[in-house]
Amino acid sequence: MVRRVALVSAAGEFAGAERYLVVLAEALAASHDFAAIVPEKAPPETAAELERAGARVDRLEGLGRRPRPGVVLRLARLLRRVGAELVHVNLTDQGDGVPGLLAARLAGLPTVATLHVAVPGRGPAREAVSRRALAGCRALVAVSEATAAYAARNGLRPTVVRNGLPPPVAAEGARDALSAEPGFLVGGVGRLSRQKGWDLLCEAAGLVRAERPDAGFVVIGEGEEAAALVAEPACRHVRFLGYRPAASSLLGGLDLLAMPSRFEGLPLVAIEAMHLGVPVVATWVGGIPEALGDCGVLVPPEDPPALARAIVDLAGDPARRTELAARARERARALFSAERMGRETAALYEFALGGRA
Repeated sequence: MVRRVALVSAAGEFAGAERYLVVLAEALAASHDFAAIVPEKAPPETAAELERAGARVDRLEGLGRRPRPGVVLRLARLLRRVGAELVHVNLTDQGDGVPGLLAARLAGLPTVATLHVAVPGRGPAREAVSRRALAGCRALVAVSEATAAYAARNGLRPTVVRNGLPPPVAAEGARDALSAEPGFLVGGVGRLSRQKGWDLLCEAAGLVRAERPDAGFVVIGEGEEAAALVAEPACRHVRFLGYRPAASSLLGGLDLLAMPSRFEGLPLVAIEAMHLGVPVVATWVGGIPEALGDCGVLVPPEDPPALARAIVDLAGDPARRTELAARARERARALFSAERMGRETAALYEFALGGRA
């Protein structure tokens, strides 16, 4: 039996959480009919990628993080109109997705929600709103044990379904697309926001260059901190390349991936790098240790000297980089396949629809 599932995403950008929906739609295309609902102002890539995965896409004016009554009502009507049996609401963080959760409840439809990351430091009132909205779900997916721990502390009952991805297709000429300079190339991929810690990478880059003048640094992504980072003197050693389509295909051009994040769920870019055999240096936060296992180098958060030391050590040890890359490829294939993620999510759909868990 083919199930009709409505995918609801209020994100105004195409990042890891939105890529998750695309991979899920691809993985379950044979057994599920997906109708995706996204904001009117979502980037073209969101609709294009979901449609490529086989989903029908509707854009809803006003859909965003805030639960405006008129938007919630229109969304509930649209959920009924597309004939959804089940609603799957995608939450970038715990403050996201409330309109979708309320609309599904108003439409009388069972709901599955995926929570990608828990943002620290939110006030108790805002947390209470998120907790009440999520409490109505038949099933709550947490993409990592770290995210599940947050949900459990808030009285919710999450099920861990770790992210999965097909191996990226490496682009020809990826190195030239990232840098024309010879030397050891360190890169990052992600939204230019405080969460991702690019200011910490900038500090570390200066320390690395003092020992390894041949080291280059690039970051792919766009976001609210772009102008500030480019203007920051400490970032003079880092080139911010802006948005690049299919950024994961360029990872193979790096000698090392740096992830100086302040908090994370289970980052897709780490899994993509593992699939491609690119060594990873990352902070010990959220689900990053779950992704890397013993296949990367972990450093404390908010510690540019430790990050710099790890980069310098790996730059000078090609044998260790080769060993990490081999183990990472094996781990990615074994633990983070799109097929496994699809099977586990489909089982939760059946549970939410009243079937067996």
